[in-house]
Amino acid sequence: MTTDVIIVLTVGIAAFVRGVSGFGAALIVMPVLSGLTSIYTAAPLVAILGLTNDALLCLYYRRAFDWSIVLKLWIGSVLGIPLGFVILKFFPSSWMLLSLGLLIAAYAVYALFDPVMPVLKSKVWVYGTGFLGGALGGSYNIPGPPIILYGNSQRWPQEKFKSTLSIFFLGNAVLVVLGHLVSNRLSDAVLRQYAIAIPSLIIGLVLGIVLSKFFNPRLFRKVVLIILLAVGIRLFALGLAS
Repeated sequence: MTTDVIIVLTVGIAAFVRGVSGFGAALIVMPVLSGLTSIYTAAPLVAILGLTNDALLCLYYRRAFDWSIVLKLWIGSVLGIPLGFVILKFFPSSWMLLSLGLLIAAYAVYALFDPVMPVLKSKVWVYGTGFLGGALGGSYNIPGPPIILYGNSQRWPQEKFKSTLSIFFLGNAVLVVLGHLVSNRLSDAVLRQYAIAIPSLIIGLVLGIVLSKFFNPRLFRKVVLIILLAVGIRLFALGLAS
């Protein structure tokens, strides 16, 4: 199977998961593309794919935004993104992948047992969540885990969960893509792979959104946690391998 075919299939599957759950595309695409090329080549491609995903979902969920939360997340993210670029340049990717994978998998296993989880009320948690999301977005294009964990703790309904993630991801993606542009990482090869992946991205995203309407809230939460568990295991294994 050629690299282009793998990219098209992976992007389509990841977009479908994003349409269903509101997140997870970069968590699926980034490990696969990093294995095909390198994390330094995959990062800008995943960034512009994520920007496209985010823009389409923001158009769809535009009436459900909670701007008071989004603005706090964005402020934290703006501060965290530069740290992400420093991490990408100087820190071994295996360290981040191991720790992130372990954290995500542990949380998913814990939450699947349906414990009574505390609601994080302090504003510090919102800004801190945005900061961590920005740092992870700038380094590995995976800003989702901190926001997903925070949203889960707030017991957001499906519409608010997806809309908040989408608008946060969009603002984060714009800054990350600009960073890659300034760093001259958006090569002709990256733009060519982006162009061939667009049709599968749109098809997968639309199918995911349509099918998600048939999920009840409890099933939706289970789907989110199972995806988180799978992603955590995948990231941990990737960290061990590298």
